[in-house]
Amino acid sequence: MQIEFQQAIEKHRQRVVTLARYSLRSAADADDIAQEVFVKLWQHWPKIDHDKQLPWLLRVTHNAIIDFVRRRKTRNESIDDAVDVEAQAAEQSQFEALENNQLTASLTDAIRQLDDPFRSIFVMRDVQGLSYADIEESLDMNASQVKVYLHRARRKLRADPQLRLRFEEINSSGDDAV
Repeated sequence: MQIEFQQAIEKHRQRVVTLARYSLRSAADADDIAQEVFVKLWQHWPKIDHDKQLPWLLRVTHNAIIDFVRRRKTRNESIDDAVDVEAQAAEQSQFEALENNQLTASLTDAIRQLDDPFRSIFVMRDVQGLSYADIEESLDMNASQVKVYLHRARRKLRADPQLRLRFEEINSSGDDAV
C-alpha cells in the first residue's frame, strides 16, 4: 500500500501544486495545500477508486484552496504575495528575461483575477492539459458547463487590457529586431 501511495504522490504532485500555485500565488502556500491534500489521500486511501484518483485529488485540492482563502480572508491577509521571477532571468539575456517575466507576470495576474470556477477550469485544461472528463469529474460539472466556463475564461483573458498591452509590446519589439 505504501509503494502505491508513494507512486500516486510522484505521479500527481505536480498537478496538485500547479493548481494551488496558480490560485494562491505562493509556492509555500501551494506546498502546504499539496501536503494537506496528500494527507487526505492517505486517510481515504482504502475508500478511493484508484482509477479515478486524479479527479479526486483535484477536487480535494480545489476545496482545500477555497478553505485556505476563506481562512485568510477572515484574518484580513492579502492573497497577493510577490511572484519570484528572478530565477528565470539567469537563463536568458536580461532583455529577453525582462520581456518574458513581464508577460508571465501579466498572464499569471490575469489568470489569478479570474473568479472560480473559471480559473480552476482554465488551469486544469490549458495549463495542466487535463481532459474534459477529468475536469468534469473533479468539479462535478457536466461537459457543457466545463466548456462554457473555459470559453468564458479564455474570452476574459483575451479582453484583459494589461495582458493585451504586453502582447502588443512584445510583438512590436519583435518587429523592430527583424
